[in-house]
This record gives sequence, structure tokens and C-alpha cells, in this order.
Amino acid sequence: MDVSSPAQDLPPLTVLVVDDNDVNRIYMLHLLRKNGHTPIPAVDGRQALEVAASQTVDCILMDIQLPDMDGLTVTRAIREGRCAPANPPEVPILALTAFAMQGDRERCLEAGMDAHVSKPVRGADLFAVIGQVLSKARLATNSREELLDLSEFSRKGRREFAAELLALFLELAEPKGQALTEAVSRGDTAAALGLAHDLAGMSGPIRAERLAAAMRSLQEACRLGDITACRSYLAQAKLELAAVFAAVRAHPYLTQDA
Repeated sequence: MDVSSPAQDLPPLTVLVVDDNDVNRIYMLHLLRKNGHTPIPAVDGRQALEVAASQTVDCILMDIQLPDMDGLTVTRAIREGRCAPANPPEVPILALTAFAMQGDRERCLEAGMDAHVSKPVRGADLFAVIGQVLSKARLATNSREELLDLSEFSRKGRREFAAELLALFLELAEPKGQALTEAVSRGDTAAALGLAHDLAGMSGPIRAERLAAAMRSLQEACRLGDITACRSYLAQAKLELAAVFAAVRAHPYLTQDA
């Protein structure tokens, strides 16, 4: 396979490379630089979060085994908005792992990773996967208006009320989102059902339709008592919730005088 072919299809990217193995990390840095990209190294999970919170990147290459916290934990933190506004919760994250055990891919996806690349990494494969993930990210990227719609308040000149509504949404939805994650983690589908129902209802007034749909899917899995499906739907619901939180915080109704 021609290494340069998929690489040439990519624009210059800034890529955070998280790997504690010096040889692997140096190889990845060299591979990226050689193909016109700007890599930023991180040797552990804590440094990865610090870098991601301070420098905007186009994607993250995340090793799974790290000395302080594993790559799945780091990914969950990013998906929960720990690195915003430098990087949004939906920043593309690719898992790098030497593991080939059954269930590895599922665990990576459940944590919020977008794709999985096995070690040893081949340049052509890596750039092909990066291209696929970035293409999907572009298709999935929504403007603020697509995440939530407050146009009715603008038309009626009710921006002050809309600002209060957004602030109340953040105040109530954030703890419910955390409680929802905890409920699914302990397998409490009854509690998760109630919380998902609440969050779906709270999405209505701000017209966060994608979030409401994600919560309804999670509700159905909870009703069936299918904890595996609950965990899968929770991963998507958390991405939608984090995206809406970021859009609400950045909304002009909150950042400017009403």
C-alpha cells in the first residue's frame, strides 16, 4: 500500500500523540512530521489532558495503556468537556493499542473513541483511518442552531428569558447527566430510566432535538433492562449532552448582555 496516498488526501493537521513508550511515540511523531502534520507529544494521561485543555488539535492518537490513567479514562474526561473550550468534547480520538483481545474495540467505542488502530502502526493504515474519522466528524458537525434552536425567543424579543432558560438548563442538566452516568455504571436501569426521561424532557424547551432523541433511545434500553445496550446508548447520549452544554455556554444569549 502506498503510504503517501492516504496521507496526501489530508490537509495539514495538528495531532496530539499520547503514548508513554518512547520508541512508539518518536515513530509516530516522525511519521506525522514526514507527512506535513504538526504532532504534539504527551507521555501520560495527565499531560494529555493538560495539553488538550490548552492547545486546539484536529485529532488525538491515544494509547490505551498509560502509567497514570488509561486511555479510556482520558477519553471519557475529554468527552465530558474537561478540555473545552480549547477542544470540544467531540474532538476525534483514535485508539492506539497492541491488544487484539475480543471486546477491545467495543470498550474503546464505549469510552467515546472514534476508531481503533492496532500496533505496530502502518502509515497508510493510520492516515486512512484518520481520513475516515475526520470525514465522519465533518458530516456530524452541527452548527449551534442544529444543536439547539432558540429562534422563537429571538423573534419575540425574549432574549432575557432565553438566557435564564439556558442558565437553568445548565444548572439542572449537568448534575442529572452525572447521575445518569453513575446509574448506568452500577447497572441501575430504573434510576437511569428516570434520569434519561428528565433529560429528554428538559431538551424540549431549548429544541435540542438530537439530545432528546439520544435520551429516548437510552430510555428504551433501560425499559428493556438491557444494561449492555444502555452503556452503548449512554456513550452517544453523553456526546450529545456535552455538545449541547458547550453550545449553551457559548450561546450569545449567555455571553452577551441580553
